[in-house]
Amino acid sequence: MARGRKRKGFGDKEVDGVEDKQNQYLGRPLTELPAHISLNILVKLSVKQILICKRVCKTWRNIISSPEFAKLHFARGETVPLLRSSAPSRVSRTLFLVEPPEHCSGFDDGPVKMKLDTKLKIPVYDEETVIESVEMDPPPKSGVKLRAEHHELKVVNSCNGLLCLCEPNLDFPGMVWRNPIAVCNPITGEYINLPDPIEWDRDTKRSLSIHCGLGFSPKMNQYKVIRFREAFFSREGEIGSMTEIHTLGTGSWKRVFNVPSSLYYNKGSPTYLNGSLHWIYTEEKGSNSIVSFNFDNENFQSVPPPPFKICKSLMDMNAELVLGVLRGCLSVCDGSGFEKLKIWVMKEYGVQESWSKEFCFITQTNEGRWIYGTYDPICLLRNGAVVLFHSLSGALFYHDPKKHGFKFLKPQDGFKTSKYVAIAHISSFISLKDVVKAQNMAVLPTKSRCVEFKLQGECKDVFLVEEDPAMTWY
Repeated sequence: MARGRKRKGFGDKEVDGVEDKQNQYLGRPLTELPAHISLNILVKLSVKQILICKRVCKTWRNIISSPEFAKLHFARGETVPLLRSSAPSRVSRTLFLVEPPEHCSGFDDGPVKMKLDTKLKIPVYDEETVIESVEMDPPPKSGVKLRAEHHELKVVNSCNGLLCLCEPNLDFPGMVWRNPIAVCNPITGEYINLPDPIEWDRDTKRSLSIHCGLGFSPKMNQYKVIRFREAFFSREGEIGSMTEIHTLGTGSWKRVFNVPSSLYYNKGSPTYLNGSLHWIYTEEKGSNSIVSFNFDNENFQSVPPPPFKICKSLMDMNAELVLGVLRGCLSVCDGSGFEKLKIWVMKEYGVQESWSKEFCFITQTNEGRWIYGTYDPICLLRNGAVVLFHSLSGALFYHDPKKHGFKFLKPQDGFKTSKYVAIAHISSFISLKDVVKAQNMAVLPTKSRCVEFKLQGECKDVFLVEEDPAMTWY
């Protein structure tokens, strides 16, 4: 018997009639709403929900991919933690975006165990070598064996949703090497490779440190990468410094010669705010200062620090001053007092008198154990709570001043040696093609051939779990 469409039986017309009436009552499907209404709805969703909606239909995908949507979403964007595995035996190209639970503005509702579903990708350093090694030697089920120090790009800083990536760590005692190599937007899955920096002079032997960072020039509407080489040796034995600037979309670097002298770099990532990158420097006499680099005029400037004195006892040296941005204001987290953690906020940029001590609390467990170490300011939530990253334990520190308590939220992925790092990040759907605006600059996808391979140590599920800070310590 020939196959054909199933004939409707008795009562099917009545059923269809009821369904039509129900559809008329419910109204038009969401996918058929006018474009401007759909845009206003989609822009208010979380990043996780937007990424899901982008796969629903072509109409929504086109709306989410439009420059208008990207600008509106970024204007509403809030800073959240971006986590990444830092285990020395694992090559991690996966980033996890931490968004507060949808039903509340913080992490207050009981014990926290939140699955981190928003997974983003960055490229792997020397991707062609990885592919060639796989083609020559098929990888085991556990994944491709790579050495993290050779193939894992490091995240230097975040600026307007873009990440500055540098070469794998080449840290030695007294030396920090961070040669910028790429700029990536993990939300859109795009990245660009930076041109090779200016060749060193023939009389240059080596550099004690290379620092870099990504920033934005509001006046020129351009993104720029700075590369700061400090204390390089010449044949005459002199010590100096050199700064190079690259504007995204161009194919070269240029030198900047107005570099501060007699400054020693303090550990910490650069912090972008108001068209400038900021660092904390320790001068020869031991006093701390904040130095910024303005991307509009390409000059170094000093920023008045908070009005406090740094304790210099041995016990206090376990903690450091760390810069951050909280709700659009420059902040300094001071853990040098050991007994209390203090967070200062500059409410009016560049004005010394506007520094205000917004938070002051102890980091002590119920058992009386002090959780000291370095705390990085990440973000302020809508409920007034502050989120910091505790580098020693690799956990997020959540403090609600209204409840006078704190929580340690530690990432867990099933690996005993699991450890994570966190940076403050604002998600952006702005395409790198719209940022660069250069025909000779190749914008590459992070989902390349190498993504098909499982790297050794990569995991599928990561949870943010509340833990006893005394148990988190190690």
